[in-house]
Amino acid sequence: MAFSPLPSTPVRPGLQVLPGHIVVNNKWIGSEIVGSLTGKVRIIYEENLGVVDFHPASDVGTIYLSESELVTGTTYRRKLVKLRKSSGLRGTVLAEKTSLSSQYFPALQKFAVLEIGLILFPVANQRAAGQLLWQMVVAEGKKSSNPFLSKALTSPLDTSVLNTVQLIPGLGDIKAKALLERFKSIRNICNADVAELTACIGKTSAYNVKSFFQEAGPS
Repeated sequence: MAFSPLPSTPVRPGLQVLPGHIVVNNKWIGSEIVGSLTGKVRIIYEENLGVVDFHPASDVGTIYLSESELVTGTTYRRKLVKLRKSSGLRGTVLAEKTSLSSQYFPALQKFAVLEIGLILFPVANQRAAGQLLWQMVVAEGKKSSNPFLSKALTSPLDTSVLNTVQLIPGLGDIKAKALLERFKSIRNICNADVAELTACIGKTSAYNVKSFFQEAGPS
């Protein structure tokens, strides 16, 4: 498949990424991620994406964190904060979780998910990241092309958020889904008070939720 170059037009929140397409930062040309996407989606290269590495949909901005970035320190935090501040974008992070970087993963999860409200995906390597991006393109493309199916379709983004909420002890699948239907995001759940949570999932579960986020939140 021939790659489609894109003139130097910045990709901004609100830009329409057509179904079946992905916008890729030029720095990833020739990478294993792009190789795993080749032949599955139409790739459009862009050199002015700022901190964003990939746009698998119009409203999704994705950053890739390598094993070395996780191991060497917290410089990645500035990139994640900039992504979080991008109005209109759902921020996602693909991070290499390996035997070397796994010990640094809880700190990343605490910061990216609980503190600033991004969606985090652990991946083994670039090839796995490419497969996940392809799944995003397919799922998000189906939603945008047929809005009536959006509630029936499950994208990797939806699954990741649900899995994170299900980490709360004693919550379970039904109450986790109820929380997301009511509060829409992990950040909103974290900021909800006990009374709001109780109205949704009951008093005992509400206190479990507050306890979980107080322990996992900023120290």
